[in-house]
Amino acid sequence: MTTHRDLEGRFAVVTGSTRGIGRAMAAALARQGCHVAVSARARADCEETARALAREHGVSALGWPCDVSDLQSVRALFAEVRDWCGGQLDVLVCNAGFPLRADIWNTPLHATPPEKLEDWYLGLFRTDTMGSVYATHEALPLFLARRRGSIIYVSSIPALAGFQGAPYTVAKAGILGLMKDVAAEYGRFNIRANALALGNIRTPATYDLLPEEIRQRFAAQAPLGRWGTPEEVGEAMLFLASDRSSFVTGQTLVVDGGIIRS
Repeated sequence: MTTHRDLEGRFAVVTGSTRGIGRAMAAALARQGCHVAVSARARADCEETARALAREHGVSALGWPCDVSDLQSVRALFAEVRDWCGGQLDVLVCNAGFPLRADIWNTPLHATPPEKLEDWYLGLFRTDTMGSVYATHEALPLFLARRRGSIIYVSSIPALAGFQGAPYTVAKAGILGLMKDVAAEYGRFNIRANALALGNIRTPATYDLLPEEIRQRFAAQAPLGRWGTPEEVGEAMLFLASDRSSFVTGQTLVVDGGIIRS
C-alpha cells in the first residue's frame, strides 16, 4: 500500500536545523516527502544531518553551514539552495536563534550593565530578527518566480505576553512584525507567512540546563501540565507548510500547552 505524503517532491529550507526543534522540523518535512536543506554554523553537523535525513526518508537533502546573522553567509547558503532545488523552493522555516544565556535571561533591563546593552539586545536581534529578514529576502525571488510559497517563522510566547529575558522578547516580537508585513505584502502572489509562538519545549538547550524545581514549575504553567516536544512543534509546522493551511496567512499559531489563551 502506498502512503500519501503531503509534501512529496517539494523543497524546503530550515535554518538552525541540526539539533533540537529545528532538527525535528526538518525530519517532519522529510517524512512527508519534502526535500530539505538544513543549516547551522558547523559544517560537519549540517552534512551529517543531511545524510541522515536522506537515508531515513528517501529524499534529497542539502547540508550547508550558515550564520544567519551574517548577510553574506545567508547569501552563500541560498546560492547553494538555488542550484540544489533548481529554483523550486516551496517552504522556508526561519528557526535559527540565539542560544539561551543565563546572564541575559536572568538580568532585568534596569540591572543590565550599560556596556552590555548594545551587545545583548543587538546580538539577539541580529540573529533572530535580522536572520529571518536575510533568509526571507533571499527566498522571496524564488517564491515570486513561481507565485507560491510558505514561510514559517519561529517565535515564542514572551513575544505575545512578556516574561523575562527582554532581549529575547524584543527579538522574537520583531519576528512577528516581519511575518505580518510579509503576509500583507506578498499574499497577492500566493506567498503565505505564518509564525509559531512556542512555549516550554523540551530540548537539551533549555530543559537540560534547568534544575528540577524549575522544570516542574514551567510544566505546571501549562494546563496540559507538561513540556512540549520538538516533534509536536514539527507537526504544527507541517500544517503551516502544507496545503492544508492554504487559506491561512498572517497568523501566529501558539504551541505552548495552553499557557496563552486568547
